[in-house]
Amino acid sequence: MFPSGIPLTNNVFVMNHFADMSHHAMIGWLLDAALKQEEHHFHGKNTPEWVAGPPRFREHAAALSRKEDAARYKDTQAAKERDLERAAILESIHFNASYIVMRARHENDESLLHNVGYELKEKTKRPHVSVSVSKQSLKVTAKRGDQLGSVVLSIERNPGAGLYEVQFCKGPPAGEDSWQTLSNFKKVRIFIPNLERSGWYYFRVRSHGDNETSPWSIPVDIIVG
Repeated sequence: MFPSGIPLTNNVFVMNHFADMSHHAMIGWLLDAALKQEEHHFHGKNTPEWVAGPPRFREHAAALSRKEDAARYKDTQAAKERDLERAAILESIHFNASYIVMRARHENDESLLHNVGYELKEKTKRPHVSVSVSKQSLKVTAKRGDQLGSVVLSIERNPGAGLYEVQFCKGPPAGEDSWQTLSNFKKVRIFIPNLERSGWYYFRVRSHGDNETSPWSIPVDIIVG
């Protein structure tokens, strides 16, 4: 499960994409990882306060959002503060990931690496066993996120799925042309920020895997807070 010697984070998790993330994507990742780690069966109760965990991730997300808004007006000082915040975020992410890897090794429990926000490298993953995508439509729920203008989608896990395709529509859909693709996701809890407050949104999801695609879910609607 683990490389021999010191368990280097880069040998377990995919880490090289964080530096290239957009500010918007970084904020979404921080809030999603914070929620995952809080709800984790082990980390939710056993992460020490000195570790950069969910509270720190939420502080970073709020600070980056605030500083990015200020930097849009070509405020040089605000741009410098935003870049410093990005550097602090990357440091916290690597600290957090290193703690999770070392704790999993200490406990000899591979489950501590899963559902914490990070993508496992291929050599860390268990051997793949092909499973067919469900022919039933997925169950999807939507709720307001912790941040204003955000929504959290919870998707019924499909064992055969490699990706979950999410589409949205502002206002009741009038037909297929009403839907826009948001993105494809590997996770079943999806944080969607920067929506119009008081906007009425519809979402639907389908899964893809091994050249198979499930039917679209029944659309769910929510008024953004």
